[in-house]
Amino acid sequence: MKRRLFSVILCAAMLSTSAYAANWPDWAQNAKAWAEQNSLSSAFLEEPEQAMTRGQTAQLFYEAAGRPDISPHAPFTDVSPAYADAAAWASEQGLVNGVGDGRFLPDVYVTRQEFAAILYRSAGSPVVQGKELDAYQDETEVAGWAYDAMLWCNKTGLLRGKSDAVLAPADTISVAEAAAIFQRFELLPDRGQLEADLQTIASYHRPLGSEGERATADYLKNRFEEMGYRVSLQAYTDDAGQSGSNVIAVKNADRDNADILVISAHHDSVPTAYGANDNASGVTALLAIAEQVKDAPTDTEIRFVSFTDEENGKNGSRYYVSTLQEEERSRIVGNIQLDMLGGLGAEGMQLFTTDGEPNWLTSQLQKQDASLVVAAETASDHTSFQLAGIPGVLLMQQGRGYLYHTAADVASQIDLATLAGSVQITAATVQEIMGDHTDSFQSTAHQQGAGYTYRQTRQNVIYFGSSQKDTEAYIGAKGTLVDSYSISGNGWTDQYETYRYAMRWFDGEKPMDTDYVYRNGFLERIQIYPESSGYTRDQVRSLICEMYGQPESSDLQSENWKDGIYSKYITLSDTDEGCCVTVSNYSEGITNILASFPVSDGVTQIENAQHAQVWDFLCTILPPAARTKISEFNLFTDGYSNVLAYTSPIHPEDGTTDNTRFSINIDYYDVYDENGIPRDWSKLTYTILHEYGHVLLEDETQIDLSIGKDTHDPAGFIPGSFRAEFYDTFWREIDTGTGVNDYEQHPDHYVSRYGANYFHEDIADTFAVFVLGAKPENNTVAEQKLLFFWDHAEMVTLRQEIRHNLGLE
Repeated sequence: MKRRLFSVILCAAMLSTSAYAANWPDWAQNAKAWAEQNSLSSAFLEEPEQAMTRGQTAQLFYEAAGRPDISPHAPFTDVSPAYADAAAWASEQGLVNGVGDGRFLPDVYVTRQEFAAILYRSAGSPVVQGKELDAYQDETEVAGWAYDAMLWCNKTGLLRGKSDAVLAPADTISVAEAAAIFQRFELLPDRGQLEADLQTIASYHRPLGSEGERATADYLKNRFEEMGYRVSLQAYTDDAGQSGSNVIAVKNADRDNADILVISAHHDSVPTAYGANDNASGVTALLAIAEQVKDAPTDTEIRFVSFTDEENGKNGSRYYVSTLQEEERSRIVGNIQLDMLGGLGAEGMQLFTTDGEPNWLTSQLQKQDASLVVAAETASDHTSFQLAGIPGVLLMQQGRGYLYHTAADVASQIDLATLAGSVQITAATVQEIMGDHTDSFQSTAHQQGAGYTYRQTRQNVIYFGSSQKDTEAYIGAKGTLVDSYSISGNGWTDQYETYRYAMRWFDGEKPMDTDYVYRNGFLERIQIYPESSGYTRDQVRSLICEMYGQPESSDLQSENWKDGIYSKYITLSDTDEGCCVTVSNYSEGITNILASFPVSDGVTQIENAQHAQVWDFLCTILPPAARTKISEFNLFTDGYSNVLAYTSPIHPEDGTTDNTRFSINIDYYDVYDENGIPRDWSKLTYTILHEYGHVLLEDETQIDLSIGKDTHDPAGFIPGSFRAEFYDTFWREIDTGTGVNDYEQHPDHYVSRYGANYFHEDIADTFAVFVLGAKPENNTVAEQKLLFFWDHAEMVTLRQEIRHNLGLE
């Protein structure tokens, strides 16, 4: 059976379909148009609400395949001549089975899970795994033989639940529903090409200025040219002289002054990673969408753009937007950015805008998949468009996944079903926009994009202590230098620079003049001047109180608010120039313990349900034997996105250190938000494994504390222990005892950026990546570190136990 069987124009005796338009429900009008285009027989088009039987299902697949010739043998005795050829063909293709004794039972209604199983077989029954069906309350009603099929259909977006909570696997399926599924099925990409593109792109480390980035840009240029697009490379060079290319492929519209829609991804990676998930997955989807729409007529100019240097601050896309001529900028109606799709440990897909507010693009995408929700995110290239007044949306997986920015982020770890689903949804959206039945979106886009400024929400993290480059990389905007001065004292001089931005604060509708003040190159504080933007002091105070409540303290000239969750200290004060809001860093530090629980033999009692959920989650990951040295479990907070967790040996009252017992401490607000809603638990999974790596590799079998001064002192590493051998192999020659600066010169020596400076973090991070990733196939130093774990049988056994608990084996 050909993969694209649904694109075949069927040649059978057909009736005019226009008479059936009134019978089709509104939600199925696109499916009806597809059915008419493919000339499905009147038996289907006349009764769109009719439940499908087994015989009709076989007939539908048979017609869609073009009524191919079949062998003269008729395998079933109970099938009427109307369905005989179809049932025989479907059986011959392995799509359907009889029920025994030569019977097919053609008049029995087909269920949703049976229909899913036929689709799954027609796609070749690809390997699939995941927990997406766990979200449905009737997941246990899915038959064992249909589970993979239902999971695959859910991941690819072909067949979701009948509601957010109900799958209804045993319900019937109507003709209209079947046609809608067929329409989506047609837009699934070729799996072989999807895998080939992913493997090729993820075979390189691709930071700006690297050979891998250049090779990838050339590969993308060739692939787009093979499809018939007009392709160009836009050169980009950063301030350090590192160069790369944006790859631009254009499908011209069939009329002048047409709308322009930009579909984009970024092909660069961080230096430590092959970047299969971040972001070879998005670029692979970009190519597949381009393949799906290349021959379709369009009244909209479509631009497929793969950006370079996203990882250092969305620089490739910012440069692209800055070079747009005003005429073309005014015709660009939106940007759909594809980033991080199908990563291991992530689930499903989600839509993001820079401020979490929907726009016309989110509405178009939700028409194709109503399960897509909208949240706020600025950390991708859609931000560059939105800040230029062009509506942007990011399609991305839910959660960062297990292997984010690590040496194990390789092609084999990408969920191709989810990746294919993102292609199907986006391609359907693009086809809808480029169809001549839709009006121009320019007016809507201009209305939604006009005057857009960055919105600093309460939840947005402000990284005080970061450089200007890193700060602007995060917010995606470039400030204007408005002040520079120095302050000197006895033997010291501090240099200050102030950069101004226009930002919305405290959910106000109008932007406020906002100054980021850098001391010696690092962000010290933010000063906001509301009155210059037309706010009164009372208005801005009201906005702050609406977000944070009444001030915690005040005096004659100022009022103060503390936000311990998002690490902000807000002061409203009066100056000679008017009122000023100062935002600075606030944290009570890692000693801010919220709850503490003793642990004995890997067990503890916790009454608070949310606290217990975190401990129970840890227990589902770590086998009982691995928890025996955990004697204390604490929840603390130093604010969201600072220190996620830490582990330490127990310190008895006599002042000694006992590394036979450990305390594991997890930041509550990195696990739950201020409303108690769970955050990204794929990140929590990685964190738990990293912290357990400390327990495993800092205990009394690895470190003799009677010799070393602490667990970090190599003098105490026990000769012949795993820790000592790892240290001797990879760290002895570079360790200064106070951290190293080796990462910039040798990023591929480390499994992640986090572990690059200190040995104890490197070995713990390597353990986490060893457990979560596949066995390396290449030979960078980072991969040699992972293979070092693979060379120890006890580590491989522990890995298997943990992966079994995670559902990865």
